[in-house]
Amino acid sequence: MIIRHELITKYDSYQFKIPYGVRDKVLVKPGQVVSLGDELVQRRDNSKAYSLFIPNQIDITIKEIPQYLTCINGEFVNEGDILIEKPNKGGLTIANLVAPVEGVVDLERIESGYLDILGEEGEFVSKSTFSGVVDDVNLVDGIVLTSSASAMDIKVLSKMYQKNEPEKVIGEFVVVGDGNSLQLRADDTDYSNKIVFAGKYLHTALLQDLFERGASFVLAYSMEYEDFRKQTLPLGLLGGFGEISCSNSIMSLLVGRNGDLCSIDLDESQIFFLSDRKESAKRKESSFVQNAVGSIVRSLSPANYSMLGKVSGVEEDRAYIAVEWENGSKGLIEIGAVEFVSL
Repeated sequence: MIIRHELITKYDSYQFKIPYGVRDKVLVKPGQVVSLGDELVQRRDNSKAYSLFIPNQIDITIKEIPQYLTCINGEFVNEGDILIEKPNKGGLTIANLVAPVEGVVDLERIESGYLDILGEEGEFVSKSTFSGVVDDVNLVDGIVLTSSASAMDIKVLSKMYQKNEPEKVIGEFVVVGDGNSLQLRADDTDYSNKIVFAGKYLHTALLQDLFERGASFVLAYSMEYEDFRKQTLPLGLLGGFGEISCSNSIMSLLVGRNGDLCSIDLDESQIFFLSDRKESAKRKESSFVQNAVGSIVRSLSPANYSMLGKVSGVEEDRAYIAVEWENGSKGLIEIGAVEFVSL
């Protein structure tokens, strides 16, 4: 059986929605043609002054947090005010978690173990990274636009997240580091409302750090299964579990999207990139490969799972193909152990 798959899917007409609040000022109108760099909405929002992953701060489980919480959502707290108070066994001593800074308590992520303290209110303008048309503007749907887009499949999403969240997440696509190197910590960037790509392999230390810095969604190519199944926050993997191979071509495509507006469709398990970037020209038949020699394949074999290569020949019985893999090795592989892909 020959398996064919398109890694990047192009859409000439993709409709998406950019939400905004009552305090925000929309800078576009229905019917307006939007170009690259045009201002879309002026937002008023509070920055995250500090984020706490509570189980790391005090001996308490996520399920126990509501029981010992001493503050409410929207409450203003001063530095040193008690946020959580838990009596130890016997009630002789009490363990406290206090506010490290002053600000407004935000409990939006408390079910996932995070408590945020909001700082000063600021203004910033969201600009277009694409060309499109404004279909509608209203508080319920937000700014509704139609544009061309490119999409990639997300192989697996954190299930607990899907149960509680809206069907789409939209934000700026940001790459941590160079995308290739293993990172354990994020930089000092504020990742609030951003969709963050953590690279080829995601470590739990980096994941936690990104959410503490306000990331709305974290995307990576791979992660250990045992670590993934414990997650209750918005997380997706493009490749799968374990330290599997990630093609340099795929990594270059993702890193090249840094700064683009993107939308994650949880129902379709896809990420849509909205920009005016031009893809390299492709042969007419490249969407689903018709001629084997010269075609790109991705290995499904455990020996080099997910690695990309180029077909250099086909055996007479057409059961095996010769492949030059991206790591420089060459060899025969059963045609059913690869999938033909287009980038």
